[in-house]
Amino acid sequence: MTLEQLRVFVAVACMEHFTRAAERLGISQSAVSAAIAALESRYKILLFDRSHRRVELTPAGSTLLLEAQEILARVDLTTRRLEDLANLRIGRVAVAASLTVANYWLPAHLVALRQHYPGIAVEVWCGGSSDVERRVARGEADVAIIERQPSDDASIVETLIADEIVAVVGSKHDWFGRKRVDWHELPETPWIMREPGSGTRTLFEAALVDHRVPVAALDIALVMRSGEAVRNAVLASNYAAVMSTFLSDVPASAGLLHRLEPITITRYFNALLPRDRPATRATSVLLEQLRSTGAVSLPYPDTDLPCVYVTNSI
Repeated sequence: MTLEQLRVFVAVACMEHFTRAAERLGISQSAVSAAIAALESRYKILLFDRSHRRVELTPAGSTLLLEAQEILARVDLTTRRLEDLANLRIGRVAVAASLTVANYWLPAHLVALRQHYPGIAVEVWCGGSSDVERRVARGEADVAIIERQPSDDASIVETLIADEIVAVVGSKHDWFGRKRVDWHELPETPWIMREPGSGTRTLFEAALVDHRVPVAALDIALVMRSGEAVRNAVLASNYAAVMSTFLSDVPASAGLLHRLEPITITRYFNALLPRDRPATRATSVLLEQLRSTGAVSLPYPDTDLPCVYVTNSI
């Protein structure tokens, strides 16, 4: 058994497809098939059930997956330690971040990091807050940054910056320009919401409960998986939405969006670090950068960044 065979096996297990695993690893499909076949032949077990449209793990494969992920995580950590010995002339940080953080707050910090440490490569995976938490818990990220408190105490939590979620409407809405909208009026208009599990939606629903507004009473017209999509849909419709001020401030100052006062929720961007793995030096200098200038942000996520952004597949 080789580390490369384990990496191939984990990729196929995660992608549930030989071709997509090959594309993810940057190798041929035949190389993927050969690696899996070698494992199955060597240990005389079947790792995948290939009888369905997508490959599925067998019980033996499920057992190996847990072990393989732990082994690869340890190898990866050892590699980081060796990189540390190079005095940060080289290094890598894997970051998992929720979408608003990844698109609007993090980019400028990564640019600043690379200016000070050009040898550090940064890979950012972005998705919903719940998915981000799971990635750092599984050892797939060195640090996670989400827009709420974590769902359990498995990670070390550090608060980085405060943010506000505000309710907004576009110029086509009857509430545009209105000075005040009470919480109990919110069910009177259709809403555009983020997907379940997103930090924005979770906090908004909790705030509704706190103000005695039944979540089920809200008329949800659309559900979208990115803040940009929500914002653009609000601009084009007579629907309302809640979003970070990182998304709303520029169009609001241009008179395209109107904030519904006093519908405001304060939240915090939190960094999550695994309790069972000490931070590498590269991760530590990234955290120092995030602490140093909390207000740094970009109005739109269209800058050229010296890092790799890996989004989820949805």
